[in-house]
Amino acid sequence: MEQEPLQHADTWAAQNFGAAELGDPRRTDRLIKIANALAENPSASLPHALETWGETQGAYRFLNDPAFNYQEILMPHWSQVYHEASQCSRTLLLADTTEFDFTTHHALKGRGPVGNSKENIGFSLHTVLAMHSQTQEILGCMTLLPFLRKLAPVGETRVTAQEARERIAGLGAQHPTDRTGP
Repeated sequence: MEQEPLQHADTWAAQNFGAAELGDPRRTDRLIKIANALAENPSASLPHALETWGETQGAYRFLNDPAFNYQEILMPHWSQVYHEASQCSRTLLLADTTEFDFTTHHALKGRGPVGNSKENIGFSLHTVLAMHSQTQEILGCMTLLPFLRKLAPVGETRVTAQEARERIAGLGAQHPTDRTGP
């Protein structure tokens, strides 16, 4: 299915990611360039969205940079979506949890059980999208929470809600509304 490109993708990318504080303005510029390329062709893979192999390698280096994390990349977008959602009289929040199965990727670290099998390993990603209730326009991603599920101990048949929460090792997504202070 061919997706229609976002109108003014460059403006959208700058508005949603221009305020990212990644320690160096060149990183923010790279983020805007990647976001623009993906917004222009949302169904494309990274190598197909970017124009050259050099840009693709730069994007992979950027995404693998330990100097910042995904929350710092997404914080300006989350803030933008939160602001837009707060302007609507009613906003729908669409939530989904997707499991990523990396069972065959043995070198990948930080995996946990996925699905109904003890053998399948990967991670889960809980996503919440904000949608304008009247126009059905997707405003953007409200939050992401990657997490690893831990198996219940052998022989356990019932778990209280508190014990179940303790088994989930959340990676701590921060959301604009979670901030304290001014």
